[in-house]
Amino acid sequence: MRMTQQRKKILNLLTESPQPKSAEMILNELPDHTMNLSTVYRTLDTFFEQGMISKSTMKNTAYYYINQKDHHHYMICIECQKMYEIDCHLDHIADQIAKDHHFKITHHDMTVYGYCEDCQKRLAEK
Repeated sequence: MRMTQQRKKILNLLTESPQPKSAEMILNELPDHTMNLSTVYRTLDTFFEQGMISKSTMKNTAYYYINQKDHHHYMICIECQKMYEIDCHLDHIADQIAKDHHFKITHHDMTVYGYCEDCQKRLAEK
């Protein structure tokens, strides 16, 4: 994969972000809208296929984040859409599954959906 200036800009935005970003969020942060949305999506798809980024989906919107060696996963509240970063405890399980099935895992991701504490309280009061 060739690292073009456009790809560098998108990768930098994801690298500098503490939270996952949608393609639309990335487009809005690019200077003077130097790309169109389809270019952002194609770039994100390429990064995903290369294992450089992961994605989580919430209400038909994909949110992308950088794959790191010491990676994390997310819990997302389906009411308020807050995202909570959680540690990964799947590595040893994934290694065993890969061994059992003679499969080479390049990366994995996990998103847990539910209700945060505040939304649970708010929904219980209704």
